[in-house]
Parts: sequence; structure tokens; C-alpha cells
Amino acid sequence: MNHKLLNVIGVVALSAAAALSAQSPAMAGEARPGPHEECRGVTVDENAPVISRASVFIQAPLWEVWRLHTDVDHWAKWIPEITPAHKETPGPLRPGSVFDWSPQGMKVTSTVKTVAPGRCIAWGAPVNGITGVHLWTFKPAKGGVVATTEESWAGPPVDADVPGNQSSLDKGLGDWVNRLKDTSEARSGCH
Repeated sequence: MNHKLLNVIGVVALSAAAALSAQSPAMAGEARPGPHEECRGVTVDENAPVISRASVFIQAPLWEVWRLHTDVDHWAKWIPEITPAHKETPGPLRPGSVFDWSPQGMKVTSTVKTVAPGRCIAWGAPVNGITGVHLWTFKPAKGGVVATTEESWAGPPVDADVPGNQSSLDKGLGDWVNRLKDTSEARSGCH
């Protein structure tokens, strides 16, 4: 897989860090995080050569953020690089739910591994020799919610360029959490 394609994947955070908040940019691109977040026993692949984390404080109600994030069919409205995105499994996201999305025209099929509504969700997908595990957690905080995402990448294409893949994933996760923040705050009228 060429570096340009990996960068595209990173920009949109392959089947699914950056700033803890706008006030704390020192956390941007925090590689090899630890300890890893967990969702009902599911974590990223702690042995993967590329692991990234991004967190952001969002001044919006938890359920507004959760609803926006888990509405896969409408991701393209706030993350246009992943058009189209579509749930294949009807109903709310749950373990075993499948959704397709297309970062820059590349088809990705992700399967939800676990979900705790309003708290966390994890999914995974193999894409062109890369195995990705993507975890999101949401924690209430005074005046809003802290959204954290972690993702791991493993496989021969990752091994071939660990620094390039790390950079791509860091950038992609940072972009995703910041777009979630901006969109959630705009929808809820909080800034």
C-alpha cells in the first residue's frame, strides 16, 4: 500500500490523538498511549506497532455527542472524506453491527465489537493487509463530555512504514475528534 493511500486512511481515521481540549493542545498526537481505554473488556491491540490516541473536551450534552457520533448514515455531513457511509445492520449500533464507509473511495467494512450506549463503542476492520481496532469512550465532565478515541494498526503494510503510519493515524484521529467537537458544539449552541 503506498504512503498516499495510508495518509488518506489516516486523515479519516481508519474504521475509526489530538487535543484534550482547545485549551490543552499539548496532548496532540500522543503516540503509544497507556494505560489503554477499555469498553466492556475490549481495547485496541496493545501489541500493534502503531497505536494512537486523541481526546477532546466537548461543550455539549453527552447524548447529543453520542447521537452524532453513532449516526453512521450521516457521518458524511461532518466528515465528508468518508462518503458514503452506511449501516448495513438496521437499528442502533450493537455488537455484530456492520457498516460500510469509503475514505477517499476506498471501501471499508467495519464490525462493531462492543458498545455501551453513551459510554463507549469499539469496532474493527481489515483493510488491504491492515488490521485496525478503533475504540471510542465518552465521559461526562463539568460542562460537557470528554471524547477519547484510540486506534491500533497492525499488519505488513504498517510494519513497512511505522513512522509514516503513526503520523497518518495521529493526524486522522486528531481531525476526527476535533470535527466531532466542532459539530456537536455547533448543533447544541455551546461554544
